[in-house]
Amino acid sequence: MHKTMDETLSRRAGARRATAASPRAPARQPDYAGLNAFASDPVLTASLDSTLDETTEDELTTLGTYWGSSEAQEVARLATAHGPALRPDDFEGRRIDQLEIHPAYHALMNRSVSAGLLSSAWEEGEDRRQHRLRAATLFLTAQCERGHLLPISATHAAVAALAHMPDLEAELFPLIASRRYDRRPVPLDDKEGATVTLALAERGAGVDRAAVAMRGEITGGDRIHVTGEKWFVCAPASDMALVLCTTPEGPTAAMVPRFAPENAEAIRIAGLKSVGGFAAQAIAGVAFDGAAARLVGEPGRGLQVLRDVRTLTQLDAVVIAAGAMRAAVSRVAHHARYAQSLDRALIAQPLHARVLADLALESAAQTALAMRLAIAFDQAFERDGDHALARLVTPAARVYALTIAPSFAIEAVEAIGAHAAISTHPAARIATDLAALAQWDGTTNEAALEVAAMVERDPAVLRDALDEIGADLGGQNEDIVEDIARLGERAAQDASLARTFAEQLAMAAAAAAMRRNLPRMISEAYIASRLRERFRAAYGALDGRFDAGAVIEFVVPED
Repeated sequence: MHKTMDETLSRRAGARRATAASPRAPARQPDYAGLNAFASDPVLTASLDSTLDETTEDELTTLGTYWGSSEAQEVARLATAHGPALRPDDFEGRRIDQLEIHPAYHALMNRSVSAGLLSSAWEEGEDRRQHRLRAATLFLTAQCERGHLLPISATHAAVAALAHMPDLEAELFPLIASRRYDRRPVPLDDKEGATVTLALAERGAGVDRAAVAMRGEITGGDRIHVTGEKWFVCAPASDMALVLCTTPEGPTAAMVPRFAPENAEAIRIAGLKSVGGFAAQAIAGVAFDGAAARLVGEPGRGLQVLRDVRTLTQLDAVVIAAGAMRAAVSRVAHHARYAQSLDRALIAQPLHARVLADLALESAAQTALAMRLAIAFDQAFERDGDHALARLVTPAARVYALTIAPSFAIEAVEAIGAHAAISTHPAARIATDLAALAQWDGTTNEAALEVAAMVERDPAVLRDALDEIGADLGGQNEDIVEDIARLGERAAQDASLARTFAEQLAMAAAAAAMRRNLPRMISEAYIASRLRERFRAAYGALDGRFDAGAVIEFVVPED
């Protein structure tokens, strides 16, 4: 027995010596950075085909060059590695509530503000392309870093609320639209640009948005003082906070200037919160104690004022998720083309290729749907079908995208390997960000109930949306549309079906968008695997009759 063990140990020692004498280093993969995030994405370019002219294509190509560059990746890494810290007091013990934020975060904000992500959708234009072009810019940006996009989205959406108060809009919109990022903690009168945060969530808040604990006291005209705590506030050092409070008239919206002299002692940051993702972004509880504010809309009409705000943030959540998913699948494809196992590239191995093809299909669907919804926002006042898509399918898409995106990202991490699970790896950051995004601006159940309630109040909105979807899906898929129509009618009466209905509606809309703009092979594979068969959470279940290699090569072509 001892002799056998000695022989075994000798063989192992000899093997180690042989390995040491002739090491074989693994082949180094080409660097992923340097990929143009726009030019390398046939799904995005096809989805925007009718939108693109030479000027816009050049602008998006320039953006794609930057957000796919090693420079941008390093800025994102620094911003997330050196997250915000709260300095509550100065050296003399005086309360200052100062956020210490790394310059890399400010660099990200400066680039996104300069690119028009705060205001470009609201700038006048004759061709009604503003929402889709902004969505494309947001999509490209989200492929690199997502935490800084929360106040970007909030500011963009808050403009819709300001429309209810023209005098206030006239004062504030020029600051938002200046395309200047001014991070100085000074009053609005001294600013060159301004951002807004949404301070809406409260401790213990549920799906009843009318149950607001914050109190508002109207002091005359459009002036109001607010008292209460908001539990989950992104970018609490923003120049303004859009809040919902309770007045005798009911839920009321108000805009609180963060650095107004009269609010120096009335606003307190109650501590930073960690949500797993968005490491570059400060998220905090904020206490308001008689803070001076301005009414936004009529007293008691706060929920109506915030309705469009919510729809706009839902669209942004769908676009951000789609951009992050695109970045993840691009990294998986890059890895699979160069990583070897059993002397073959991973992409040449049937199981790995089928998993990657399934991921590519999901990414393509989310991209196509996000861009189609942005187009619907541009055309909502001209066509009933687009109005219905913007109004009804947007929250449904939020349900679907933010449900599937976290598991998609985890699958992408697994497909790359253990090193992608390290918290500093871009794929790992995508996974944690998408998990956190699913909690932004309410829960999935809340959005699903919103979809079902909308159909109950206005059945015509579902008919208009399905007419639009059915026209793109074609007659051979008419049964899918009919099934969803029946499911919608049932969900309007039975709330337990709301999530199933929202997900099916979103998948049908995604399939319609794919069939409208992408090769038939891609849309048919998606329809067959998601709508014709019961979709399984395990990736790699794509039917063998679809060419996995062809799907991969279209969605994520080799450089």
